[in-house]
Amino acid sequence: MVSPSESAVAEPSTAPRTTTGRSLAVIGLTIPLMLLVDYAVSYATVVALFGASPLFLVAAILIAFAVLATGIAVLSKVFTGRPAVLGTLVAAGVLACAGAFGLVNGILGPLALQMNALLHVAVCVLCALTLGLFLGPMPLRVIGALSAAGLIAVLALTPTAAETAAVEHANAESDRLADAKASWIDSGKFPLVTDLPGWSNVETRATGTDASTWVRSDTGAVARVIIQWNAVGPDPLAPCNFIGGPGLEWDQGVDQLPSWCVRSGDQWSRSDGSAVYVFDAGTGTTMWIMAFGGYDAERVGGSGAATAEDIAALIPSLQPMSRHDVERYLLPTFDGIDSPEVQLPDM
Repeated sequence: MVSPSESAVAEPSTAPRTTTGRSLAVIGLTIPLMLLVDYAVSYATVVALFGASPLFLVAAILIAFAVLATGIAVLSKVFTGRPAVLGTLVAAGVLACAGAFGLVNGILGPLALQMNALLHVAVCVLCALTLGLFLGPMPLRVIGALSAAGLIAVLALTPTAAETAAVEHANAESDRLADAKASWIDSGKFPLVTDLPGWSNVETRATGTDASTWVRSDTGAVARVIIQWNAVGPDPLAPCNFIGGPGLEWDQGVDQLPSWCVRSGDQWSRSDGSAVYVFDAGTGTTMWIMAFGGYDAERVGGSGAATAEDIAALIPSLQPMSRHDVERYLLPTFDGIDSPEVQLPDM
């Protein structure tokens, strides 16, 4: 028969020994255990990605979960005198859910590939701290609750792989565009504009390899001027294609100019003077100007096509747009071949 005094002595030896220090010891040792399990599962994931059966990955996850839960329970039993089964299962489950969520959403790369190592450590620390909710004392319970909220915040706020790639692409695109703008400005390859009295420059589009400008007279006559920067002179027959139009057929032999296309040195013209193509060997540029009526004229506020006299007067008045006007009107939207048309209300 056990005396009351002996019973009183025996009871403290079987009572839980929960203190802040003991709980922290459990949490502290749980962190490397979680990292080991995380590494093992990530390794199994990599193996599965390279052709292993999905059942292999499922089995690896279940085994890892069992090992982790058992390990935490043993640690809790050793340091606090009780296995804290509920806390053990919750902490192991939280790590499993966080890992799955992070992997599926591209937040956590496989630790076995040394991807996002610091983030893996942070997740394991926060998951281990949730044990404080079940181990106590009260300060650790509060820390455990905050850790659970912190884990959610980390997973929610950490950018996914797709988001990171999108940001990197946007930054690269921004750098590319800035370089393209700087290169274009330095090149001086700007649209041609006219300063002929009675005429205004209505709309232009510059790509860095060519540029097109619509010009309109005070009486509503419209023409379009295009300039291209070429390294060599054009084929003797090619300019006729650039200044052709409806009703202008290639009515001669394959190696002959059509009857409506007249060449004079490095200049090709329609026989009625409504379009002219010029090659400048000195600058390596080609320029052509064409009269436009109908919808094309109406679109830029005109009423009809420029006459042959208008074309002849416009040609010597054409000059590159000033750098000041380029920076004012064109630079903000310049994007190489994707550059849009830009209205020129004050030119």
